[in-house]
Amino acid sequence: MVPHTPAFAPRAAQRNRPTTPPRLAVLETVRFGEFLRDQMLLSEEQWLAALARHWSAASRLRIGDAVVELGFLPADIVERAAAEFHDGLDVVEIGVPRRARATQEPT
Repeated sequence: MVPHTPAFAPRAAQRNRPTTPPRLAVLETVRFGEFLRDQMLLSEEQWLAALARHWSAASRLRIGDAVVELGFLPADIVERAAAEFHDGLDVVEIGVPRRARATQEPT
């Protein structure tokens, strides 16, 4: 004789299992140079060279400017990639030097 197993037995067993909370989505900061690399517009070596140029400039050069200066991409491609990176938002940069920003009084 085969013992009778109730239809709800598997569910009952599942209820007794410890549950793990669902994994939450985490936003990660992606910088523009990484974006260019991840979009395969730059190789790993080009990205590293642009980073080195960016960090070694006396007044820190923007990564896009370093990419163009090193001849890795033309300016129009970098500008299009920047628009995509910023989700098509109009980005306005004000050319105030860092030192001047630190000494300006808030209005």
